[in-house]
Amino acid sequence: MMCTAGKDQRRVDSEAHAALRVLHLSTFDGDDGAARGSLWLHRALRERGCDSAMVVGRKRSASADISPLPGALARFWASARMKLDLLPLRRYGGHGPMASFWTVGWIPSRMGALARAFAPDIVHLHWVGAGFLPIQGLKQFDCPVVWTLRDMWAFTGGCHYTDGCTRYEIGCGACPQLHSSQEHDLSRTIYNRKRRHWGSVDLRLVPISTWLADCVRASPLFHATPIEVIPNGLDLDLFHPVDRTDARNACGLPAGRPIIVYGAMRATRDPRKGFRELLMALAKFREMPNHKNAMLVVFGDIRPDDLPDVGIESRFVGHVDDDQKLARLYASADVAVMPSLQEAFGKTVIEAMACGTPVTAFASGGPRDIIAHRVDGYLAEPFSTDDLARGIDWCLAARRAGSRLGLRARAKVEAKFDIAVVAARYDALYRAALAANRERAAAAATVRLASA
Repeated sequence: MMCTAGKDQRRVDSEAHAALRVLHLSTFDGDDGAARGSLWLHRALRERGCDSAMVVGRKRSASADISPLPGALARFWASARMKLDLLPLRRYGGHGPMASFWTVGWIPSRMGALARAFAPDIVHLHWVGAGFLPIQGLKQFDCPVVWTLRDMWAFTGGCHYTDGCTRYEIGCGACPQLHSSQEHDLSRTIYNRKRRHWGSVDLRLVPISTWLADCVRASPLFHATPIEVIPNGLDLDLFHPVDRTDARNACGLPAGRPIIVYGAMRATRDPRKGFRELLMALAKFREMPNHKNAMLVVFGDIRPDDLPDVGIESRFVGHVDDDQKLARLYASADVAVMPSLQEAFGKTVIEAMACGTPVTAFASGGPRDIIAHRVDGYLAEPFSTDDLARGIDWCLAARRAGSRLGLRARAKVEAKFDIAVVAARYDALYRAALAANRERAAAAATVRLASA
């Protein structure tokens, strides 16, 4: 089943609106959810008639409509900047996993010159960490800036996820992730630099979930900044239901068995992804009615030897870098599980639901905006592994009983998360930002004329 409503809307909107020049900036264009989401939005805006360009720090794809940073040594410097950006963490022992989830944002750039060469109406920031865009870089843009927030970095003292810490509400300092007891540590320095450099930027923030928006509003950095929640969007021509038997044949999975799918970036190495909680839930699931003959299928950038004995048969299918293959994998499953402990959105949730596969997740963070409990999936009590197990069992029982769970999941994604629908909301936001910018400029001109 392919989605045609979005294409019809794109054609009508393209004819009805004048073209906007939008420059998208992102660290990557590759494998993770943030990079793919920004790429799909860029292309959906083009289909709407926008003059949309995308520049990335490290280009991984072969897509001709995405540009790397200019210069013969740009790729080398992009890689070097990622390493250099983390140097201030060394005084805190910042080597290894913790450092990879921080951006200091101190290395100068000439991003403003790049933007002026393109002369956009709007600069749209996506995930710009890992040394790509420094904190002071936002002041280089002489047009309105729209920033899609896909994690927590914009309002913290450097971490991309706080692991439950709320010190960003008081300006950070004494950072638990830095193992620091000093109020004026690196996290306070980074936070203060954001406050100093961002106050004059014509900025609109777009958190991708209600939970993330609530976090932003709790930050003193953005009390006066316009905030609008717009979720991630999905290309529904890529992610759609297919016959389950055909999907399993294509994926080499057995017919007639209950299949649970789980996958994430750093699925076993990042505690935030909840792999430990998944193992605990599966141990309890083995005592439930629908565990018989069930199989767990795991995908992502993990190693097969990282998979412990989960108590039911498990199969590792590796990193899936083809969206059509990923869609077939989702479509082959009876239920997907996302046990993340802190998730800004949960793109795997809408990917699975778009393929007609219900999802069990904790009722926290982004999934609360997506899943309707026992309507198109299951929201487990945070962070009860007992209830997560019950959610897996409930979804399997519902599918076996022939419920319309999968159809309702697909309908939800078509209504709220089609990339064409999301692009239309961004188009309206861009135009509102430009109108407000012109009004401010006109008011300032009137004041100057009156005082002359």
